[in-house]
Amino acid sequence: MNKREINQTSESAFRREISRMADDTGGFFSLFIVDIGDVSRIFVHSGEDSSKKFLYSAVTMLNEFCRLDDRLCRIGDNRFGILLAGVTSAGHQALAAEKIIRLYGDIVRDAGTTIRLSVSIGIASFPEHTKDPASLVHKASIAVAASREDQQPYVRYSPESAASVSDQFELRQELDAAINDDLLEVYYQPKLELSSGTVTGAEALLRWHSKNHDFVAPSIFIPLAAEIGRLSDLTQFVLTTSLQQAADWPTLGSGERLSISINIEAEMLQDAEAIDLIVSNHSIWENNKCSLTLEITEGALVIDSASNVSNLNRLRNAGIGISIDDFGTGYSSLSYFKHIPATELKIDKSFVSNMLESTTDRNLVETIIGLGHRFDMTVVAEGVENAAELELLTKLNCDVIQGYHISKALPHDSFCVWLASQKDLIATSNRTSSSSKSAADS
Repeated sequence: MNKREINQTSESAFRREISRMADDTGGFFSLFIVDIGDVSRIFVHSGEDSSKKFLYSAVTMLNEFCRLDDRLCRIGDNRFGILLAGVTSAGHQALAAEKIIRLYGDIVRDAGTTIRLSVSIGIASFPEHTKDPASLVHKASIAVAASREDQQPYVRYSPESAASVSDQFELRQELDAAINDDLLEVYYQPKLELSSGTVTGAEALLRWHSKNHDFVAPSIFIPLAAEIGRLSDLTQFVLTTSLQQAADWPTLGSGERLSISINIEAEMLQDAEAIDLIVSNHSIWENNKCSLTLEITEGALVIDSASNVSNLNRLRNAGIGISIDDFGTGYSSLSYFKHIPATELKIDKSFVSNMLESTTDRNLVETIIGLGHRFDMTVVAEGVENAAELELLTKLNCDVIQGYHISKALPHDSFCVWLASQKDLIATSNRTSSSSKSAADS
């Protein structure tokens, strides 16, 4: 097939091309399926011209990668099939895949975009994996799906990768049904103010106990929800559930409103309808007991920053707090404090857990606390697991902490019981203070 040709090839035509390659090479070659699935993000953020220009650069790069005896076919909108003559060993396939990844990285840098763009490559060998053209395409497609699932730049087909893709497919189906049937739960991890020793609120955390897979970590099912288009449904569920349940929380007697912190993904911050959803839910369920704070990772703040700032200002104008989550692990920049209307800064637990042993991490924690205070932000340390960490954070003037040393994340009923116990502790402390004062006065 002519290397200059980039029109999409039908499945039957591509299978014929595989058969011709088998005849021409004596039956030894590899099929690489190269998936450039992120081009749609360029279209959304920068328009059709930018996405077409990027795709053309990708096609040109793949053309230049191919040798004279290789074949390049466009087999989908953003998917390409490369038949590599004489390449069958796993080592040579890895070298070829790494070269594509390196060349792809070059065109991403040349595009000058802040969007994170990745390429996925699935590899199958002829005749090792199969001699049937249709089966070869199927196996390479399974490998590219495994590449996406496992967030690996390339995957060589194996029965294990096929099983992994099958498991992920089943998990997507079960998650979709669980969202429809309200089978996920919201747990609450308390946040404690160090200066007063009182609870300031909690972080709302989604939990899913699957019928077939037991406990599924949020790091697994949140990306799956995004893939099946249910991320906004999850966000709405957390918003409505936590704000409704907060009405049942026992008051602590301090007169201060507790806060609910909810994590939102980068994709949500870019979606005007998602912002509408958050603002409307907040206005409907807001009450005198609780305020709302949204936790947003640093990575979300570097994508289309002008749009982000506009959306964040809209959220702040609606009375919603903004927390920069996992600070120090991503793209930390002083420009955040100039443009982002943040009210809270969260220190990532990786720094907190190492600060007792590492002077560098201790200095980083102290610097982040001072930086947050300079810009009138509340500083929260997450992942506090022992009294020594609490004591050091108190000395460093951290404002709020959360972690297992205070409490693990609790289901709603258990959290209410825990809150009530804190209310009793506060009441006991106040009575003790009053008695001591009376004795001193007498």
